[in-house]
Order: sequence, then structure tokens, then C-alpha cells
Amino acid sequence: MSVFLFHDLELHYERSGEGDFALVFIHGLGGNSESWKYQREFFRQNYDIITVDRFGHGRSSSDIDPVFAARTDAEAIDALMRSVIQKPFFAVGHSFASAILPEMIKLENPLLKGVVFVDCVYQGCDDIIDTRVTFGSTMLEYDDERLKIKADAWYSELIGPAEPEQTDLILSSFQRTDYRWMFHAVAGCREYNEKYPAAITPIIESLPILVCEAEHGTGDSFRKSWINHFKDAHYYLFDNAHHFFFITESEKFNRILEDFITQHTP
Repeated sequence: MSVFLFHDLELHYERSGEGDFALVFIHGLGGNSESWKYQREFFRQNYDIITVDRFGHGRSSSDIDPVFAARTDAEAIDALMRSVIQKPFFAVGHSFASAILPEMIKLENPLLKGVVFVDCVYQGCDDIIDTRVTFGSTMLEYDDERLKIKADAWYSELIGPAEPEQTDLILSSFQRTDYRWMFHAVAGCREYNEKYPAAITPIIESLPILVCEAEHGTGDSFRKSWINHFKDAHYYLFDNAHHFFFITESEKFNRILEDFITQHTP
């Protein structure tokens, strides 16, 4: 992996493939750059593929406030794309990257050519934020032993039915994550949203948006969907799928993502 130094923080990233356009893949809580293994393998023949370890995950710096780490993630990835990669790119984010992608849009990088929300919860509604804060706070009340049991059960439910190889890929990073760091990020989402409101994310006519959701994930409630904000976005619901459909249904997801990118590149 390569290292990008951002304000004394190390952002580890992997770069592979070739192409005039880059795809930057941003994992959710408990993931790392390897979460996008199947996308890297599929797209690297035609695109410059960038996968990152978010701060607090993988090999990247973890000495950072979990509540506001997502904004720093956005700034660091934006700086990486401007100063190192220097190619037009699409940003693809999963799950808790819902706090990163809007901030990347707000940074108005002219190289950003499209954004893809992969089962990302829209934090523009008070009741959604309340639910997340309650969940994160409840998890933090457990002692370390009980927290591990509860966290493992929660993540297994998110995964749903999956092949052993797929489950191993998802859990390989999660089981090395600092659970308390992770749930502090969840419990602090109201504080984060007050400083960086999702609802004021600009809607830029020239910036295409794709929203993909799982029926047994974000797609189970319209209020959680980014389609509330980006009403003209491309939308796809993965029927009977769970939160990690980009892994468990990677071939289907890759085709949908490829079609979206092809529509919006010369």
C-alpha cells in the first residue's frame, strides 16, 4: 500500500489498474480497502482504481476523533485525488461513507465526475439521527466482552446469507476494528450532522448521482434513502439483498456501476 500524509495523519491507499478515469472506493465502518476486492478485480482493466483505509481503520491513522473523522476522510481523499492521482474520478462509498460523500461534494473538486451511494443512510431526518445515536450509545454502555458479542451479532445480521469466502472478506477487517471507536462515531452522528448537515449537500446538475440500496438494508425505509435529497438520481434497489450486496452480489453490482459510469464518461 501507499501512504498519503494529510496534516500529520497517514492515509493508506492501494492503487491498481489503468485508465483515463479513476474510481475511488470508500468503505464503511468496520471495513478497509480490501472490502472492494471484487470491484478492483473487475474494473482495473479499464480504470485507475483507488481503495483507501479510512482513518480509524486498517493501516491508516487512528489517533483522530471518531465523531468528526468522516469530514477529515473527505478532505484527505479530496487532497489525494487533486495532488497525487490528478484524474477525473467517480467516488463510490458504502454505508457510513454516507457522511463522507456529501462532504466531498461540498469541497467542489472539479475532478469529481460522479458519486455513488451504496446502501448509505441519509442523515437529513431527525428521527433517523435519533435512532443512530440511541443505537451507538446503547452499544457503548456494554463492557468490552459484551460489546464484542453484541457487535459481532449486529454485523452478522447486516451480512445476511453469504458464501464463506464472502463472509470471511467482510469480517477480516471488522474483527480488527476498535469497536468503541466505531460506536462513538455512530453515537456522535447528531453532533456531526449539526456541524456538517447532510441536508445542505449541494445538488449539482452536472454531477450524476447513483443510489443503490438493499431491500433488507437502507432500502427498507424511504426516509433513510439519499433519494430523498437527490430526487433525480439514478436508483437501483437490490431485491431481497442485505447490506453488503456489493460483495454478495458483486457481479450484478459491478454491471450496474459500469453502466452508470459509461453513461457519464466520454
